[in-house]
Amino acid sequence: MTISSRDFNTLRTLAGKYSEIARLEIQEERMARYRRSNGLDIVRPVVLIDEVPWGEIRDEALTPVCAPELGWLEGQLRRTLYQWEHFQADMVVPPVFRVGKGVRSTGIGVRVKDEQIKGDTGAYITSHEYTDQLQTEADLAKLRLPEISYDKTGTEKRLAVAGDVFDGLMPVTLSGHTLNANIWDDISALRGVDNLLMDLAMRPDFMHQTARKFMDIIESRFTQYEELELLESNPILVHCTPACTDELPSADFTGTVRRKDVWGRCAAQIFGSVSPAMHDEFDLAYNQQVFSGCGLLYYGCCEPMDNKIDILRARFANLRKISITPWADPDRAARHIGGDYVLAAKPNPALVSRPAFDPKPVEAEIARYCEACREYKTPLEFVLKDVSTIANRPENLTRWCETVSVVLDRYYE
Repeated sequence: MTISSRDFNTLRTLAGKYSEIARLEIQEERMARYRRSNGLDIVRPVVLIDEVPWGEIRDEALTPVCAPELGWLEGQLRRTLYQWEHFQADMVVPPVFRVGKGVRSTGIGVRVKDEQIKGDTGAYITSHEYTDQLQTEADLAKLRLPEISYDKTGTEKRLAVAGDVFDGLMPVTLSGHTLNANIWDDISALRGVDNLLMDLAMRPDFMHQTARKFMDIIESRFTQYEELELLESNPILVHCTPACTDELPSADFTGTVRRKDVWGRCAAQIFGSVSPAMHDEFDLAYNQQVFSGCGLLYYGCCEPMDNKIDILRARFANLRKISITPWADPDRAARHIGGDYVLAAKPNPALVSRPAFDPKPVEAEIARYCEACREYKTPLEFVLKDVSTIANRPENLTRWCETVSVVLDRYYE
């Protein structure tokens, strides 16, 4: 790829600032805390912010100027630098710049059909109304196992660009993938929420057929990732949360990354509305078959899991962290988790959505988690994510970070 001198100089300047941050001692200190937390030590909770509505932050520092085909690199550099300056919390900028391995898929035979309503604030969140495409066994028969391929050419081009831009500044390497899949999120996008929930109650046999189809699809994808050597045993994050650990890759690792050497992550957000028994029958039973071979497992997203810890415990011997959302009871969650898993707390993103930031509800929310986890000796982390809007006020994220830090000072060193 030929890069103009203007674009190269722009990227080089950004890369220089990026590499200076990456060389700071605090990066290693934070990664060490990530590892201790994932090792179930009681440490000061890691605090991260992810899934930011970048379109609402109108700042010259984020304005792209390079050719569009360089956007993957320019955008990452600009956003990392901006977040580091304004709301870094405990983010890590690793001392090696990672270029992700590109992946292609033939798909599963059916594509999402929906109507969307998108706001005009610059936020990335969109409202969807999905068309139900999986109503019958004939519809299920349309589903196909995906064929996965490694985009070696595209990956090597990106690697060469990054290598030139960072030459003499910091090492550049390829990075693989963790194993992330949500069976019922995929099904809901092909059915719609109401139809899915109704059929769980009224047509359980058909929904088991559906779940098995998607379990087979995910198993096929994971197997191909492993065969194509697309996996990553040393990620910084697994779906927005700290991933650094001393336990991966496995002790018998010889150089080729296998499923047992990586994090897995699954969830069933739509199952926030079903009983523990139904959740276990229709989701966990299938995910157990797919994810039991992963080295470590992170379960959950936006569904409240505080009254379902026992069924997770029974299904997953490799479970290491559980997502606990604003709709869950932190005390009940910590009581059932104890010191066995990391409580991955998801603070309420609505508290940064208002034009006037109010620290009091943030203080109360964070303190409630801290008190519960201190009482039950539960490892704790915080990830503010799914931030659909900040009312076009990035300072809300800055003040959220400051507020959380003050609260943590009361409970942790």
